Amino acid sequence: MTAIIIGGGAAGLYAASLIPGAVIIERNAECGRKLLLTGGGRCNYTHKGTVPDILPHYHGNIAFIRKVLYSHTPEDIISCLENLGIRPKDEDGKIFPLRGDAQSVRDALLGKTGRAMKASVLSIERMERSFRITTDEGTLEAEKVILAAGGNSYPATGSDGSGFRLASSLGHSIVSPRPALAPLEIIPSLRDAEGITAEVVLSKGKTRIGGSAVITKRGISGPAAENFSRFLTGREEIRISFGKTDIAALRESSGKSLVKNVLPVPPRLAAVLLGKSAEKKVATLSKQEAAMIEKSISSFSASAKPIAAGAMSTAGGISTDEITPETMESKLVPGLYFAGEIIDVDADCGGYSLTWAFASAYTAAMAIRKA
Repeated sequence: MTAIIIGGGAAGLYAASLIPGAVIIERNAECGRKLLLTGGGRCNYTHKGTVPDILPHYHGNIAFIRKVLYSHTPEDIISCLENLGIRPKDEDGKIFPLRGDAQSVRDALLGKTGRAMKASVLSIERMERSFRITTDEGTLEAEKVILAAGGNSYPATGSDGSGFRLASSLGHSIVSPRPALAPLEIIPSLRDAEGITAEVVLSKGKTRIGGSAVITKRGISGPAAENFSRFLTGREEIRISFGKTDIAALRESSGKSLVKNVLPVPPRLAAVLLGKSAEKKVATLSKQEAAMIEKSISSFSASAKPIAAGAMSTAGGISTDEITPETMESKLVPGLYFAGEIIDVDADCGGYSLTWAFASAYTAAMAIRKA
């Protein structure tokens, strides 16, 4: 059984490690560039828990996602990588390699892949019993193909959307891709508080996402911003809560203190949010000033948009309606399989995206081995 895997990212590497003799076609000089960036270079490769535990962290066709995750659970991923020499380290449920090195995961998977070919795929054609794959380095044929070329986030790592073009050429529908797990650009700017980390709740309509955020020159980054980014389709008005404060109570307990020193945010951030009011003593505040301060801290209004160039994932992709979840095989093109970010499934920070990549790759690989 000849199998070609298009894309040498996390999903492609995992699939190839499970299919003897599989050939990876990777456009970059090395496989796994994006994998090397995950978890700050430490590779948070899954999240501990049962499928019901982790399922709320996924976005897309939940019934479809559930079936795939049950085929290869976080426990299975940990066991599979242990068999390749990667010992796990649990940090509050996030699973990292004990060595704390993403390259160790990439190299462990790459060592089992057989052969990786550097080339860009120009087209895929379905023949009577095989596929003809035309690349800038020549033409290949294979009985089975796994399309694992990623989404359109982080083009420098190879995820430039070319996989969507290939899938579309074979008749597949593409749910409009947009950035996910991206930092946010916000107006008005908080750049004078750059570097400060705060616990926040971001909201838009009924959508509320809480977590840690880091103030940047352009806006905010960190888990809260990244998990929230998938819900923005462009520049939209959002609310940022930095906590709650009761000025009336503070008058009694801290009336002589400066406002910036008694709020649930660092003084430098308070100064950016409140301006001159941050330098006043609590006892001197008027009712209007007190109300403004409480609102600015608990419901700061900003215009926000995802910074696409910084997105680590893609929302949207190949419609799950056209894929069989038990095998990851195309319902339209027999012998064509999908894995990873190219599918219309995305997830929160915390190892969930790689869990999806590995689970979908495993499902496709096992189906090919049984064919």
